[in-house]
Amino acid sequence: MYLNILFILSCIPIITIFPAIAALFGVVRKWRITKEAEVFTQYKEMFVENWKQSYLVGILYTIIGLLLMVDILFLQEMTIPYKGFIHAVILLVSFLFVLSFFSIYPLMVNMITSFKHLCLNSLKVGLYKIHLSIFCMIIISAWTILSLRFSFLIFFFFFSVSAYLIYWFADLKFKHLMPQNESENRLNNTPS
Repeated sequence: MYLNILFILSCIPIITIFPAIAALFGVVRKWRITKEAEVFTQYKEMFVENWKQSYLVGILYTIIGLLLMVDILFLQEMTIPYKGFIHAVILLVSFLFVLSFFSIYPLMVNMITSFKHLCLNSLKVGLYKIHLSIFCMIIISAWTILSLRFSFLIFFFFFSVSAYLIYWFADLKFKHLMPQNESENRLNNTPS
């Protein structure tokens, strides 16, 4: 509950949304590894540590998401040959975009890497054991619908529970993809 409120408060100045998301996932990661975390201290650390990279990721993914939405909206209004094929391609790209988005922030707080490698690896992680990614999307969709039905959940639990669920699924993949010592190095804030 405290983490959710802290996240909402740090998003009030809209320009801080992207580092706030990274900090949210950073605290969730710490909970998963150590089973405890000083929420405010860890949140502040992760907020500052991922400031630049979270902005790059956030801006890139916002632009791509907006372009995909505009493409879908324009395509629905147009009458062109091969409309079905183009629509299918845009939907496939949108699906890959969502897979990558669900992996990028957990990956950002889990390893130290360049922006380019982070983006490429997020797609690879999203595609790895794709059934877990799809199941995560279904659960997050159901949780979103439930939270919209009972609006108090949004203020007290929605973001922290969503981040925990997303990270939990990502962590299942990380355990197979990353060596244990690399994960421990990230916890100690030392590059591998």
